[in-house]
Amino acid sequence: MASPQLSLEQPEHPLESGTEGQFIRVITADTQAIFRAGLRKIFAVEDDIRVVGQAESLAQTMAAVKRFPADILLFEAMMAPNPAEAVSDLLRQNPALKLVVIITEPNEELTLELFRRGAHGIISREVEPELVVECFRKVSAGEPWLDRRETQWVL
Repeated sequence: MASPQLSLEQPEHPLESGTEGQFIRVITADTQAIFRAGLRKIFAVEDDIRVVGQAESLAQTMAAVKRFPADILLFEAMMAPNPAEAVSDLLRQNPALKLVVIITEPNEELTLELFRRGAHGIISREVEPELVVECFRKVSAGEPWLDRRETQWVL
């Protein structure tokens, strides 16, 4: 069986020279292909968000962060045995990258540790599509993203 490869998504509309800054460039890193495909469909209808790469394992995510210029990495926490350490490692590789972490269920200890390590946002896998888009726009603008419960934990 062939091992999965990193993939680079080409924008549907070629970028004119000098216009790259208008897009939020995203790498999606999630073990579930259906989730990654759903995200691509959500972002395809947005004028300001482009998927530039995707990964389905921690090793592929590390390689994607080095290979693809991106503004935001959407990273599935359960991809790593120690998600907080993975966040630290990813940010060491690319300090300018903003990380949004996907968690499967609310977890106060994990939420606090992810933010201590530099995560910019945390979303649930069950998040509504329009909230993912809003999250990316806020995080891209330098704002943190948390739901109400997570905000109380962090405060």
